[in-house]
Amino acid sequence: MINKCFDPFPELETDRLILRQVEEGDLEQLFEMLSDAEVAKFDYFYPINSKEEAMNFIGRYRKELEKNEEITWGVILKETNELIGTCCFGDFNDGARRTEIGYDITQKQWNKGYATEALKAIIDYGFNVMNLNRIEATITPGNNASIKVLEKLNFVQEGIVRERDLIKGKLEDGIIMSILKREY
Repeated sequence: MINKCFDPFPELETDRLILRQVEEGDLEQLFEMLSDAEVAKFDYFYPINSKEEAMNFIGRYRKELEKNEEITWGVILKETNELIGTCCFGDFNDGARRTEIGYDITQKQWNKGYATEALKAIIDYGFNVMNLNRIEATITPGNNASIKVLEKLNFVQEGIVRERDLIKGKLEDGIIMSILKREY
């Protein structure tokens, strides 16, 4: 079984980042990130247009956490105490001890290694605290930066699932990548 004990919320720390629950005080930075068309380009959501929509994301993160459906960490840059992204585990399968990983980083912080650093922390948490056996990601073809991040973390590309996800009203293939606990 997966250990999904998220009370209290598990805060994680790396050299440059703190991973913690997303709060109302993060609204400005969350809005900036989720309203950026480039950040949303390969994701299921359209760029948001209002702070109210950003607040709805915060509410959704909380509801999914309460139901043990998903846990979303805010990626906080220690240097400025600003939210620069989110990362999450969701789509849990208790029997197989599997979850799916997801992440977004604000565009002005791209190519600085923050996604890799944040994901390394939650992968470590997933294998060593949650007792996961497999962590997988589904990447929309064309999202080469995301594939590079996962390859740095030793994820293996397994194949393509045809027309797996509805992205911006279009059925898109999904590149499946994963890492197993014994490979970590």
